[in-house]
Amino acid sequence: MSSCYAWQFHAMQNYAITNKLTPFISMQNHYSLLYREDEREMFPTLKYFGVGSIPWSPLARGALTRPLSSEHSKRSETDWLSANFYTSSSAGKEIVNRVEDIAKKREISMAQVAVAWVLSKEGVSAPIVGTTSLANLADIVGAIHVQLTEEETKSLEEPYQPMAVVGHR
Repeated sequence: MSSCYAWQFHAMQNYAITNKLTPFISMQNHYSLLYREDEREMFPTLKYFGVGSIPWSPLARGALTRPLSSEHSKRSETDWLSANFYTSSSAGKEIVNRVEDIAKKREISMAQVAVAWVLSKEGVSAPIVGTTSLANLADIVGAIHVQLTEEETKSLEEPYQPMAVVGHR
């Protein structure tokens, strides 16, 4: 199952169970430090059914991999979601800045901070990451060794503001 509303998932899971079909065991949902809308309804629904989350775009299409002041990638210049959604608000910009600060203090990459945060969330089995090189992939995998402190987690989560739902059909 990928990117739907909690009520839709609930209905489909109940249908599968009632009709003795194979129930869903995972949900591919849109989730990152910059997009946390599934925390309100989807994550509790997944927990209720014992279903794991394998979030897509944990790096927010690259927005969580580089400082705001750095050169923009081709994707960030041509992709509407990258260019206008994740960091268009002051809250989004503040989150990216806090990821950068923690990465600098720990001497790790911003991508590792962002993925470590996703991995720390209850119900997340494994994030679906995209990358442009093997070196970047090796760096991202290093996030499994990063344990954020309670203070760091609070700092990363505090600026978040609710957003419009994106990615559901």
